[in-house]
Amino acid sequence: MRAVAVWAAWLMSAAVWSEVTAQASQSDRPVKRYNVLFLICDDLNCDLGCYGHPQVQSPNIDRLAARGVRFAQAHCQYPLCGPSRASFMTGLYPDQTLIHGNAIYLRTRVPNVVTMSQIFRQDGYFAMRIGKIFHYGVPRHIGTGGHDDPDSWDYTINPRGRDKDEEDKIFSLRPGSFGGTLSWLAADGTDEEQTDGIGATAAVKMLERFAENGRPFFLAVGFYRPHTPYVAPKADFARYPVDSITVPRIPDGYYDSLPAPARKWLLRKKVQVGLDPALAKQAIQAYHASITFVDRQVGRVLDALEKTGLADNTIVLLT
Repeated sequence: MRAVAVWAAWLMSAAVWSEVTAQASQSDRPVKRYNVLFLICDDLNCDLGCYGHPQVQSPNIDRLAARGVRFAQAHCQYPLCGPSRASFMTGLYPDQTLIHGNAIYLRTRVPNVVTMSQIFRQDGYFAMRIGKIFHYGVPRHIGTGGHDDPDSWDYTINPRGRDKDEEDKIFSLRPGSFGGTLSWLAADGTDEEQTDGIGATAAVKMLERFAENGRPFFLAVGFYRPHTPYVAPKADFARYPVDSITVPRIPDGYYDSLPAPARKWLLRKKVQVGLDPALAKQAIQAYHASITFVDRQVGRVLDALEKTGLADNTIVLLT
């Protein structure tokens, strides 16, 4: 997760896509084993239609929210990717995992921990990761395993697309720096050429296989957008004309009102403080374009879940 700002974390879950009838006793019916589809959009805040944003187009996440439970007061355990992801994958606080930074492998701190996906593996589920679930340096680690936990999975896929291969085209406030700096690109090509499009395609294929073989699964799909660099097809940028974007005003004295560590953290990258409004509008445009792009990939996976018939027996989580 990006360290430029601390986003309020949110989590939505569609507990069961289909309506669940009254449960019969175990003597009447065997226990139903639900599949799990866990979707993560990196650095996604609440700029979504389902949270009332007036501009952002997120129809697929919105339809998931409409069918499930949308949380309005859920917050991340820690304002960094590594500690936060280790926390929700283990159910432990960062002070228990002892992970307070990003570039840390889980089992160097808690070697005997059992992760969420491991629990499913132990119960006969096929546990699979596509993309970023544990910490990755983005975009540096795209196409690799990052700081993954191999014990958590039966199989993994590390997608890599043209967004990684065309970093020389990306605009950055600090040239050559992308992951922790405001940076963006209105990209050429199709969705399927981007890393997240490749990841979505892999997820669709896996759902088709699961539908054929009938094995229960825990499928975690970690999308990289809208983490910086904000890369999305040009058509998504065009959805958000810069003239239509309003730059939020920072109240006078805001930074002085913060605790000293938070103030120091926010002000440490001076190039991103007090941006010219025209440049700030471009950054917001790029962020919203990335949201719409990744929303479309979420939609492709959800559509495959419906098409394969797996939706009737799958728990869906999105964060």
